[in-house]
Amino acid sequence: MIVTLGKLVLQELDWTSPKFAVQLIQIIQKCMPGLMGQILNESLNEEITQLLQRPPHKRRRRHSTPNPGLAECSKCHTRDGQKFRRDGHYSRNLVTHYGTVRLAVPQMECECGGKVRYKFKTIGKGQRFWVDMKALVRQEYANGQSYRQVKLTLDQQLKTSVGLRTLNRQVLEQGQADRYCKSWKEGEAPPVVRVDGIWLTIMSKTDEVRRDRCGRQRPVKLAKRIPILVAQGVWPESGKTEIIAWMLAKGEDEMSWQTFLEMLYDNGLTPENGLKLLVSDGGTGFLAAYQRVYWMVPRQRCIFHKLKNLAQDLTFEHGIRREERKRITREFLVAASQIWKAPDKTEAQWRYEQFCSQWEQRQPKAVQTLQRDFEATLTFYDVMEQAQQEGKTWSPHLLRTTSPLERIFREFRRRFRQAVLFHSPAGAQAAVAQLVSRFS
Repeated sequence: MIVTLGKLVLQELDWTSPKFAVQLIQIIQKCMPGLMGQILNESLNEEITQLLQRPPHKRRRRHSTPNPGLAECSKCHTRDGQKFRRDGHYSRNLVTHYGTVRLAVPQMECECGGKVRYKFKTIGKGQRFWVDMKALVRQEYANGQSYRQVKLTLDQQLKTSVGLRTLNRQVLEQGQADRYCKSWKEGEAPPVVRVDGIWLTIMSKTDEVRRDRCGRQRPVKLAKRIPILVAQGVWPESGKTEIIAWMLAKGEDEMSWQTFLEMLYDNGLTPENGLKLLVSDGGTGFLAAYQRVYWMVPRQRCIFHKLKNLAQDLTFEHGIRREERKRITREFLVAASQIWKAPDKTEAQWRYEQFCSQWEQRQPKAVQTLQRDFEATLTFYDVMEQAQQEGKTWSPHLLRTTSPLERIFREFRRRFRQAVLFHSPAGAQAAVAQLVSRFS
């Protein structure tokens, strides 16, 4: 397709002015809607030419060539393109990133007199926002902008008023499902997968109904906390990370985690396809589901969550000063973290024994927390050794914690705090889908 744009005439430009670049930008902005409309109109006409297999004002061939599924007469229901002819245009507007453009949409007529229905690839039926505007709206929303902030930006850019409901519809189209999982084939699955959950607040319908001031029946809704279960794939050789699955769940209980893990397994995230290690916190719901679904895959207990639990279980004498509490906490955690900085598993176990003997009398509760499922925190040493035998070098910081996933959750929480709560599951799904797209 060749589009002739013609000659561009620059008038009243002061070439010596320091604001020359600003004047040039204004001219470009003024010309772009017209150029955009010209390109789109040419694309629409080219679609009709390809469908009819003849340019305008050219006689049709004697032998018909059916085009099944592309266009159909609304009267006789034929799909034979040789029986169709052009029948003028109708005008409509389309909002693009460059402004509102005026389109001349071509029409077709059948030889029986019926109108021909055809689904254009350039634009959709009744489409007001073109694909570039949809992408812009979704990106602004994913960056944390509210609907009103996005509306203000678009109103200033397009010199028109964009409805909040229109923006809401564009965003909700992004999240049509309450879960997502990428599929894997042999040798493609990430060797390491981190799993964790993050909570948000959503309005949930109840069986109660109340009457509002206008006399309308309204369902009563209550705020409800639900988690999003997330899986992040890690390729240790390259350091690449990607969110590979998520699901809105009812809780972090065994059944919810089992549904999530079965979704991963059914989509090819298996040892046969390359999975070597799962990294998680110590939640009982996940552990029970892990034993049912991924019992054959080694599990690494996240040392970040382990250290966090140790800090919570520290005990202090009554009346101790705040500065002294901080000093003891820092000393305890620094000493504990040295266990997992050991070069090998044997050295780590020795450091663990030394640490327990040093702190057991002073902090018995925290030491007991450390001793609980401690062996699961050393799994990454075995996986690293196996990788070395295969000639691969895997960094331990990619294997022993879910902290990188927690850093992504900071962006999730920032977006959730701005929203305060979501009034429907569709809104929550759209927000999650937008956030996940930034880290996939």
